[in-house]
Amino acid sequence: MKMESQYSAGSRWNHDRLTARNGLGRIELIIISALLVLFLALALPAILSSRESARYSACVNRLHDLGVALRQYHDNFQSLPPAANWHPGRYRSMMLNQNRRVDLLTYQNWAILLLPHIGQPGLADIYDISQPIGADENTQIRTTMLDEMRCPSDSYNRLDNYHLFQLFPDEPPQVEFARGNYAINLGTQCHRPDIGTSSRPAGEGVQIIADADRRVFQYAGSGIAGINRSFSYDDFKNGQSTLVALEEVRAGIHPLDARGIWSLGQIGGSITSAHGISGDDGGPNNQWARSDDVLGCGRLHTVIGAEALKEARMPCVHYVDRNDQATARSMHEQGVNVLFLDGAVRFVHDQVDRGLWHVMHSRETPAEILSDQFESRLSDLEPPPDAKVDQVEKLPETISPGKSFKNSLGMSFVVLPAGEYKMGIPDVGNGSVPPEECPVHLVQIPEPINMGQYEVTQQQYEAVMANNPSFHEINQLRNSVDHFPVEQVNWNEASEFCQRLSELPEEQASGRRYRLPTEAEWEYACRTGKSEAYDWLAARKTHQQTGENAGLEPPLEIQPVGSYSPNEFQLYDMRGNVFEWCSDWFDRSYYSRSPKKNPQGPASGFLKVVRGSDWIFVGELCRINYPILAPWKSNRFIGFRVVCEVVP
Repeated sequence: MKMESQYSAGSRWNHDRLTARNGLGRIELIIISALLVLFLALALPAILSSRESARYSACVNRLHDLGVALRQYHDNFQSLPPAANWHPGRYRSMMLNQNRRVDLLTYQNWAILLLPHIGQPGLADIYDISQPIGADENTQIRTTMLDEMRCPSDSYNRLDNYHLFQLFPDEPPQVEFARGNYAINLGTQCHRPDIGTSSRPAGEGVQIIADADRRVFQYAGSGIAGINRSFSYDDFKNGQSTLVALEEVRAGIHPLDARGIWSLGQIGGSITSAHGISGDDGGPNNQWARSDDVLGCGRLHTVIGAEALKEARMPCVHYVDRNDQATARSMHEQGVNVLFLDGAVRFVHDQVDRGLWHVMHSRETPAEILSDQFESRLSDLEPPPDAKVDQVEKLPETISPGKSFKNSLGMSFVVLPAGEYKMGIPDVGNGSVPPEECPVHLVQIPEPINMGQYEVTQQQYEAVMANNPSFHEINQLRNSVDHFPVEQVNWNEASEFCQRLSELPEEQASGRRYRLPTEAEWEYACRTGKSEAYDWLAARKTHQQTGENAGLEPPLEIQPVGSYSPNEFQLYDMRGNVFEWCSDWFDRSYYSRSPKKNPQGPASGFLKVVRGSDWIFVGELCRINYPILAPWKSNRFIGFRVVCEVVP
């Protein structure tokens, strides 16, 4: 045993000498291995980053190529492709946007129409234009995974995650679809039809034509393409460098998730829509739990759960079972890639100004609105500063609060007392707390306000502006609309009315000038200075004669001003008749930073505040601001009242 031990020791000694002479020892190997592990640990993030950078570049390049294809299509046909073609087929109802059989009514979409322009003429040739996309004849095209329509950064766009269209849970899937990551811009308007109603104006809504006799259906928003409707460059007021054409969307995270499908011409599939300021899906990668309204989301909630959708950052509402609204989404960090009509691809941050996001998706935005410093405004994530109070040296008060007076046109004004109140108190009975970016906050009105007792009438507007843009004219009971509120007037025109009224010789001689009320002043007047929640009901009470209309069903007809009783400040129609313009730029988060004393709203913006009740959400259960409108647009249910300032 001793000899064996000595032999073993000698062997190890000889082995160590041999190793030292011919190679590396055990210690050196350990050190090298540790260094190698350290190197890999340090290099791995760079490697992964490099791979993601390559994937990201592919996403951008493919979006750019689609922009080239759009321009080629326009050169060939003198218009851009429609978002999709829908046909009713055997269905009698022409409200195709409410039909859940999207596999049978959806035909060619913009992506299929672009196939010859992206190097896929063979695939275009096999599409049977006489059949819907869900027909057996079109199986090959809808199940083809196209690199040209795929962003490699999206890990859900893969062969084992095709969409399985399944109308009923107890039936097998009808058809399957390959995924896609690009969508055409149908617009950021509200998903509600066109103008809304007197109780819920849609500042900007979809335009729907559903003609059963002619079997014609069209569905168009404010974007560059509609359903069964195409637009040309000549139709766009917005400049090509500031108008969104296409944007990224994410592939659905489960086979039942109908979002991100390149060949399916549906909202959420290959179309973005209603993702602006008016609704609750505004901005890229919106994380509100009820943001996307898409077909089948209720089943998604049942099968994988709301928490899984939240963790995947792909929320959708469980109780709206149709394709109404869907925003741009991506798996890039903090934003999405967007293609503009001039071919430029820009990365847009999730925190982009929601007003800017809204108007850059609209073909109706005047070119001059976005022509100045667009790039810097797009990258500026800080909220605008507060507007400054226009300091006016006022004359000593000659009229006590609660009193009224008239100007040279016979317009009546009531002097409201100075005071303070809590702004943004939710209505009783709405079943919801206010969004966290819209908190209840204390506001001081430091000086008395000479508030218009009535909404500006058609007669008064015409006397100053020499025209009457109003929609509501002679009704069945009256032969004059002189005392009806003026409406269908945009913010710019309402502001010009104030200026022209101020310039009348009689008004200048009396030291009076006019402006629109701030939102804080308007709500103060509506609440009569109180900090109490309003008892709101969705349905009108039987025999209710108060004229209150905002958010109530059924909506009331527009009436002459003063047809109903005034509030405690002796102001008429604060919760009824037309909704009203305020002077403020709209920023949903402004309440969270509003100054306490006499807030004026943000110093800049893209849309203006419209009010019709004591709470800006008009009893809504979610983050929806239907009436909010760009200052160059009008609505037949939106008018205004004015504030009179007496100056030296």
